[in-house]
Amino acid sequence: MKGSTALIIAGVVALIGGIIALAFPLPASLAVAIFVGWAFVFSGTLGLWAAFSDGTLPNRGWFGLLSLLNLVLGVWMLARPLEGMISLTIVVGVLFLLSGGSRLYLAATEYRGSQMMWTMVLSALISVGLGLYILFRLPQASAVALGVLLAVELIVVGTALLMAGMATRRIGRP
Repeated sequence: MKGSTALIIAGVVALIGGIIALAFPLPASLAVAIFVGWAFVFSGTLGLWAAFSDGTLPNRGWFGLLSLLNLVLGVWMLARPLEGMISLTIVVGVLFLLSGGSRLYLAATEYRGSQMMWTMVLSALISVGLGLYILFRLPQASAVALGVLLAVELIVVGTALLMAGMATRRIGRP
């Protein structure tokens, strides 16, 4: 299979996944929570293995404790995916607030007086607004927020892959 064909297929698959996630945000949000739960389980398990199998690992105790925390968090998220979904939504809301706040700071300090300042202010206000919306609409927002974010990401990535595949094909590369 040619590289351009693989890019086009990957783009179409991502686009379809994004459209499905947008049409069904609750199952997509649950899928995100379950995926993150498994990621915590695997990282916690591997971290514990590393902490106990390598006697030369610096700060083995702390590393093992944090790995155990990851493992417990992952098991909890898998056992209680709805609560995990709400917890992840809170984290996303806080991250939006922090991201927006940091961009407002940059707009006022680093980009003050430049053309970039208003772009930074606008993007910051959007992030802060999304963060506040998510946090003030809990737990209802948790039913759709993660799924919609996943959908947007898949649609953006799918579009980029599809365009890259078409551009690669257009310039004559396989």
